[in-house]
Amino acid sequence: MGKSNIVLIGMPSSGKSTVGKYLSRITGRVFVDTDALIKQRENRELKSIVIEDGLERFLEIQKTVILELNEKNLVISTGGSVIYNSDSMEYLKRDGVVVFLKLGLEEIRKRLEEGRRFARTEGQSFEELYNERMPLYRKYADISIECSGKSVEDIAEIIIQRLQVYMKA
Repeated sequence: MGKSNIVLIGMPSSGKSTVGKYLSRITGRVFVDTDALIKQRENRELKSIVIEDGLERFLEIQKTVILELNEKNLVISTGGSVIYNSDSMEYLKRDGVVVFLKLGLEEIRKRLEEGRRFARTEGQSFEELYNERMPLYRKYADISIECSGKSVEDIAEIIIQRLQVYMKA
């Protein structure tokens, strides 16, 4: 049997949750947001975990949450930092097709909420974070989708088309 999950990766504000929820509705799959699972498990905001416990601890919690996912036919929206943990990514790839939602740096900057925090090292600029992560997203992606200028519906349709081709290969 082929891979049953659709795993969305990408930078913060790239549309993983929005596209994931829409994909879930049109495919009949269950939507899972790993950031929401972390918040629920820890009973606090992600930025609080990173500030109070540090990036390494946050990544450990993220890995634990991901390794507990054992259902089939999911649409999984991951946190942007998931690509830093090879164990998490290998686990997700085992039963999932990894789809990278790609956006340019400036478009992501426009989408970001003021003051939003992400998993990054102290003093690291957003541009440095972007440049650090891009090769990792490409490394783990089975499918890459250029999302610039596209609607949620268009992105979901492209994902479905590309998944059909991927599954036949």
